[in-house]
Amino acid sequence: MLKLVEAKMPIGLLACKGTEPVGWCSVAPRKTYARLERSRTMPRVTSSETPTWTVLCFFVAQPYRHQHIASALLEAAVAYAREQGAEVVEGYPFDSAGITSTHRGHSRMFKALGFRLEGKRWCRRIGRGRFAR
Repeated sequence: MLKLVEAKMPIGLLACKGTEPVGWCSVAPRKTYARLERSRTMPRVTSSETPTWTVLCFFVAQPYRHQHIASALLEAAVAYAREQGAEVVEGYPFDSAGITSTHRGHSRMFKALGFRLEGKRWCRRIGRGRFAR
């Protein structure tokens, strides 16, 4: 992780209460996730030419859970990805992708923020396209 940070590779966003980190969300270009690019469970749906960013994981410290911090992180991840040139942001919530991880968020959160289900992924088009906001 330190090597990625030192290389200025996007890896995620922190949520803080004052100076205390209370949550984290991974968000980065899909192509930077080597295992994801080879995944049969979570195959690429957009062309490799479409700037696609992926949100894969959330963590919220226990005292701060159930306070919509993960939703705020997802909203910030979409804004950050847009600023970096993304046209699509995708996610794989644990309840709809056939994946057993509990740190991928819930589909209700993605849906509430304008994501649409496409196969096993939830997708929000933020550049050109029919779902752009």
